Amino acid sequence: MTEEPEYCRLCGRELHVDLAATDSRNCCLNATPIAGTCPEHGPVGPHHATTDPS
Repeated sequence: MTEEPEYCRLCGRELHVDLAATDSRNCCLNATPIAGTCPEHGPVGPHHATTDPS
């Protein structure tokens, strides 16, 4: 996670950072941390987060 806002790489909407977005894993079966929650796509990993909104 970064200090600047991150956006969904799929649609460009700003990711919400809340309890789901942490550096820790949310499940022992899934090694991907949650970067944020997209209003359109739900929780996304760091591979779908970008600092460029376009």
